[in-house]
Amino acid sequence: MSADDNVDRRAEILDAAVRIVVEKGANALRMADVAEAAGVSLGLIQHYFRHRDRLLVEAFRYESERIASTWRVVVRSDEPPLERLVEYIWLCTPAGSESAATAFPGWGFWMDFWSEARREPQLRAEVGPVYASFSVPFVTALADGISTGEFTIRGQVRDVADRMIATIDGTALRTLLGEIDEARMLPLLIDGLCAELGLDQQQSERAHTIARELSANEPRRALSRV
Repeated sequence: MSADDNVDRRAEILDAAVRIVVEKGANALRMADVAEAAGVSLGLIQHYFRHRDRLLVEAFRYESERIASTWRVVVRSDEPPLERLVEYIWLCTPAGSESAATAFPGWGFWMDFWSEARREPQLRAEVGPVYASFSVPFVTALADGISTGEFTIRGQVRDVADRMIATIDGTALRTLLGEIDEARMLPLLIDGLCAELGLDQQQSERAHTIARELSANEPRRALSRV
């Protein structure tokens, strides 16, 4: 088996593990079920990951890295800062998440990650790197907007990024549980973004316009490059 075959087979196994966590929850993850879903032997999974806990950690890490790499393709680094931030938020919504690694029910994957990490020290060690990776594009876009005078924030860039991400997490949870209608999620998050950035009425209207255009023009042009 070539090195490329090893990489592809490992990815297939992790894809299967992610699907099982999304559909059944992390507690239901069994190596035998992953083997069946991936169409490989249990021995091969044990060869790559040795035990279930290692497979679970690698699955969460794999999904985080895949989302980050997809975002880098979908959102161009030379876009205006406000447009980038709106796009990042859009990618976290039911419509926009089709452009990321998994569809919106994949938020259940992260709910399981947080729940398991609270109990398992090995998973808890992954929380910091996951959020550090997730916050990079937000921090970069915020810093760019501040340098051009487009944004007027309260506090430090890192604090604003953390508040934005916490708001996304909380709103996604309530949306996933059906307490907030999916159609409201993006406008609510854009309202919060406008407040965090100190945008005037014209800028706020622009942010909402970008969001509506993103929602109305799926699939995104950039997805053909993913």
